[in-house]
Amino acid sequence: MASLLVSASEEVALLDRPPYATSQPDGMPAPLDVAEPVRRGVRVRVAVDREGLSFQGRARGLGDLAVQGVQIRVGTDLPTRLITVDRRVTLLPTDAADPTASALVVSDSLLSNALVPLFEAVWERAVPIGSVTHDRITDEDRELLTMLASGLKDEAMARRLDIHVHTVRRRITRLMHALNAETRFQAGVQAALRGWLTV
Repeated sequence: MASLLVSASEEVALLDRPPYATSQPDGMPAPLDVAEPVRRGVRVRVAVDREGLSFQGRARGLGDLAVQGVQIRVGTDLPTRLITVDRRVTLLPTDAADPTASALVVSDSLLSNALVPLFEAVWERAVPIGSVTHDRITDEDRELLTMLASGLKDEAMARRLDIHVHTVRRRITRLMHALNAETRFQAGVQAALRGWLTV
């Protein structure tokens, strides 16, 4: 796969989802240097399955890639893993459930014409994440963001923080603005990338 990346001259498009083939004890995938093509002027877009963010350090690593110019979006239930180079060659796993299985190299135009639109459809539905900034955040906002990311309702957050529900909503709105997020999910992704969530 690394040699496929090196051959890219215009664009790399990647769908990334677990399970990952890895020898690392924490289950993290062995990283591909997707920033290398960016340094050569190649556009690199990566759609990452939300489930993959659960690996320790994964969100921070994606933030580092975004800083280097890799365009990253997060989606849910990505259908497969694949990598497409210059819209001419696609590498597709033969068994999505088995990360150690072989991959199919697709260069036939009929199949490529199906797989490229698949990537584009996933890309359009996914939530963009921006580059990381190292802004400061209060402990109260960190606690609120962590509760938000865990899926608590506004009323439950208000009870835990011992504040009015309207105050919770105002603070969430302010944080979403600070994170340049249009949805609460996007705010949670941005907060994770910035290291703003309580561990």
